[in-house]
Formats: sequence, structure tokens, C-alpha cells
Amino acid sequence: MVKKDIKIRINTILWEMAQEKIKSDFERRYIKTDCLLIIMLLTLYKRKSRLRTSDNLYLAIEQPDQLAPSAYKSMTIAVYDGLLDMLQELHPEFTYSQLIESAIAHYLVLPMTFYTDCISPLYTIVGSKNNKMQKATASAVDAMKLPHKSLTLIDGCCATGSLFFGLKTHPWKSVILNDLNPLRTNFLNVIKHEPLKLIKRILEADLSLIEQAKTKNPVLSAYKKATIGYAEKRAKYKRVDCNVEIAYQMFILQCIDKAMIERAGKIMVRVFRFLPAHLKLQNTVITQQDCLKYLNNDDADKLVLLDVPYIGSENTCSVAGYKYQPFHKKVAYCLQNAEYPFLYYCRSTPPKSNSIFNKADAEHIMKMKLSQHFMNKGYYFQKVCLDNDTELMVSNRQYDTEMQFLWTNMDENIK
Repeated sequence: MVKKDIKIRINTILWEMAQEKIKSDFERRYIKTDCLLIIMLLTLYKRKSRLRTSDNLYLAIEQPDQLAPSAYKSMTIAVYDGLLDMLQELHPEFTYSQLIESAIAHYLVLPMTFYTDCISPLYTIVGSKNNKMQKATASAVDAMKLPHKSLTLIDGCCATGSLFFGLKTHPWKSVILNDLNPLRTNFLNVIKHEPLKLIKRILEADLSLIEQAKTKNPVLSAYKKATIGYAEKRAKYKRVDCNVEIAYQMFILQCIDKAMIERAGKIMVRVFRFLPAHLKLQNTVITQQDCLKYLNNDDADKLVLLDVPYIGSENTCSVAGYKYQPFHKKVAYCLQNAEYPFLYYCRSTPPKSNSIFNKADAEHIMKMKLSQHFMNKGYYFQKVCLDNDTELMVSNRQYDTEMQFLWTNMDENIK
């Protein structure tokens, strides 16, 4: 996309209100072009929601004279042409002035939770949580009826952050998102601190390169080399970085370095989630530690979400060099003694990468591995059936008497 100057008639009252709201919501003062960029990006998020009604203009003002011609002035401002085209698609009959006024009205009227509730994944990786798991987690957390204001939410192996983003907007005392992968923590930190820089980097990139192998492959090769080198260099760092270029390269790689390449339109849909994610991250601390650090009972006033590399599937999504055999035992010990509520995620179906055994044997092996740590220990299990697998959410809290069950013997069907 490229920037172009447009001349519009803008309502000075609405415009001033919007700039002040941005300063308050984003805890930073932006220049006018960035303010308008923020408003346009937020308007393109959930763009077809029924809450985006033309009547929002009348909710944004208090007196009819605030819409009088005298309340308007001419203004020339730079916008990204592609974003303007997307807004135009929603209202082909609108002038530029009307498009901008409608976008400002939506921003002024729609509640913050419209943006921060249940945000779909920003990107996906092997083993990351999809929308179905996000919804199952959000329902479980809601059903626990926790005293949010006195609890710290900890996502011990947050990866893409999708479990946290998929929750409703609760007033947690604080939030900790932790992961050992420096690429993941860096991306989240960029979203928290420099979302507009990352968004502009993507908007101004030539995404047409993904259409042809001869242009895509050299870029992929360069990005892989850069991100792998970065991850190796920062693997043992405790301090979380905020590198916009690495965040950009990692994001593009995750979108297009796979069998089903995401085209520019799908990538932009993900980008429109960045500012809502930024708003949701304001009360978070992003860390790069071993998740075992957060499983002790030193503080019981917390809810722990624990989506570790699955037992039996460590080779697919593990941290290189990490010893998972003692790790799983330590996790099981900590959870057995946990005084805090938790949700632990695992899979009862065997990994597809294991082709040595027939289906029945592979399923028995998987069940045996899980039983060593979780069977007949008083945990409550909930099955979430995906297209080809069964996810398990294990908790020490009973929050749904119909969905949860106790696993007391090997005859129980956990698949």
C-alpha cells in the first residue's frame, strides 16, 4: 500500500474527541495521521458487525448543532490507499468525508470490550490453539467464577498468546504471558509497545511476492536465516526484546511458509487484530522463563493456563535441547499439589508423526503415558473434539458438571 493525501470535511468536535480518546486508550499521544490510521484499522476489525450502524453518529454527539455546517472544517490528511479502498467497499455510496466520519463515530461509541473480547489468533504455528479451543477455554474460565481483581492470570507457555487473547475482558490484578521462544515473546512485546510500527511495516510491504515461487522463495530463505539466527542468539536471554523487523519477518513466515499459504487478504484480516491485541496487552508482563517457575504455591492467588508441548509430541513443537522427560514429571508433581486453579492442556489422540505403531497400539501408548500423570488423581477432564483430534482440558476445579468427568480407570474413553 502507498499513502495518498485526501481532502475531507471533518467534524472538529468528533475529531477532537477521537484524538483525546486515543490518547487515553493507547496511553500515548499520536500525530494526526497516526490517529486516523488507528481509527481506520479499528473500523476494519469486525467490519461487518451489526453494532457498526450509521446511528452511532447520533450517539457520539450530545446536541444537534454539533452536526451543523459550522462544526466542520476542511482538512488534507495522508491515508493508506488500500485501507481507504476497504472502507469504501463497506459503503460504496459514501464520500471520503462520510467514510471517515462514520469510522470516528464507531470508535467513539463502541465499548472497549468490542475490541478486546475474544480476539481470534494473530497467527498460527504447529500446536497453536484454534478458535474452538479459545472458546472452550473462555467458557471454562467464565464458569469458574473467579475473583478476577485479586488474581494474576499466568499463561505459562503462551506461544502465540491465543489462549489469553481468546478470553473475555476480565479485570485481572495482572497478567503474565510467558514463553521460552524468543521469537514469540518478541512478537508479543512488539504488539504491546510498538504495534503501529509493525503494522506500517506490513502495510508498506510488497505482499505480491507470495503469489510466485520465484519471488517468494528467496525472501522466505532470507527471513528463515534471520529468524533462526535471532532465536539462537537470544535463546538464553531473560530480557524480552522488542525488535519490529524480526516480528515482521516471523509473522510473514508463519503466514506463508506452509502448505496452505495465506494470501494478502487473509494476512490483512490478521493485521486488523493487532490493535485490539495491543489494547488487551496493556496490563501484561511478558517473560521468557521456564514455566516451572510459575507452578509453585508461593502465590495461590493466580489462575494458570498451561499449554506445554504435549506428552508424546515434544519433537514437533518443543524448545531445542530442553529435557522433557523430567519436565513432565515435575509439572505433574506441581499440579498435584497446586492450591491455585489451573487449566492444563494435552491431547488424548496419538501424534500423527508416530508411524511405527498401528492405530490401536498408538492410542494405547498415548493413554498409558497420560495415565502415569493424570489418571485417578482427582482431576476434572473436559474433552474438546477437533476435526481429527481430541484435546483435553485438565483442571483441579469443577466448573461444568455436564462437560467434565473424572478419569478413574483405563476403561474410561478419553478420546
